[in-house]
Amino acid sequence: MTAPISSVGTSTTSVSSTSPASNGGSSSGLGSLIQPNTFLTMLVDEIKYQDPLNPTSSSNFMAQLAQLSQVEQLSTVSSSMQVSEAAALIGKSVTGTDANGKAISGTVSAVTNGANGPTLEVNGTFIDLSSVTKIS
Repeated sequence: MTAPISSVGTSTTSVSSTSPASNGGSSSGLGSLIQPNTFLTMLVDEIKYQDPLNPTSSSNFMAQLAQLSQVEQLSTVSSSMQVSEAAALIGKSVTGTDANGKAISGTVSAVTNGANGPTLEVNGTFIDLSSVTKIS
């Protein structure tokens, strides 16, 4: 899955990147900068803007579709693993921040799978799994 995406030709699409410092992430290489949907967006743009007089070869196209399928499968597995990790926190005491930035501490009573990933219910307040700072 490390094969580079071939050039598109005269594409007008541009991709901007953000540094790890600007998005609060840590720097652990290129993988930390690429969001799961970035690859899908780039693949769709490549297909959409390819030169109709010089289309991508069928073998390259099939390889890209296989990569697309792999990314979708990995995304699904990752999502289910996050929900499993969150479910393991039920009954445990956690500290984190809610959507308003308010510190919340208490026991996890339920887990739901929200738009941004697993959400924990702590003392009647919902916090994202990614906002948990301490588990005890």
